[in-house]
Amino acid sequence: MSTEKCHNSFARTVLAVIVLAVSLSATDKYGGDEVLQFYCIQAAAKSQSTSTLKPGVRATATAHTLYKRVASNGRIISVDTAVVRYWFSGAIIDSQVVKSSTSNGIPQVTFDLPPVFSEDYLFTFFPNDPGGETLSIGFDTPDDSTTLPVGLAVIDREEYGLQRLYLYYPRHEDYEHLSRGFRFMEYGGYLFPDSIWEVGAIEGVFSTEHFRLESRIDSITIGR
Repeated sequence: MSTEKCHNSFARTVLAVIVLAVSLSATDKYGGDEVLQFYCIQAAAKSQSTSTLKPGVRATATAHTLYKRVASNGRIISVDTAVVRYWFSGAIIDSQVVKSSTSNGIPQVTFDLPPVFSEDYLFTFFPNDPGGETLSIGFDTPDDSTTLPVGLAVIDREEYGLQRLYLYYPRHEDYEHLSRGFRFMEYGGYLFPDSIWEVGAIEGVFSTEHFRLESRIDSITIGR
């Protein structure tokens, strides 16, 4: 599938969430749904207690990254790889060591997450909930005055922990378009991504560069 098709498919998914949220009042971000409000509050509390981005939490992790430059028709132009070890203090990357790399132009992996359940978002249950172990919650901004991403959060229905996060940035100043995704695992009571991907396009001098960044995260240690 081409980069444009990947982007368009994700955008359509996000738009489905946005359409459902249109009727929500900006003063009622849960649309009057007490069940939705309950899950969002629980997910926010869980995210706060399990986040490795809190001050005082130290972590290390190794990212194995593929950086693919993609033509507009989906053809892979080039693939570069990198293995980088990161040291974190909360949300800050203290240091990093490049273990191996085929190019100096591979972007650094972005670990930062928007505080989805604590920002001024409008929430909605994602349609066609199968009632399984996970629950999908869509989030959208109330207007176009912010650069915050919109998207979909998948949480554990019983424990409320974030399992997957899909973000679309409709107004990112550095990209023509950008989508990001995360999958989380629990390590010592904290949630940390074990895979991160980005699909986007950057406008260059003569053309637009399409790319896909895929990172597998391992050798994770977390402590204080």
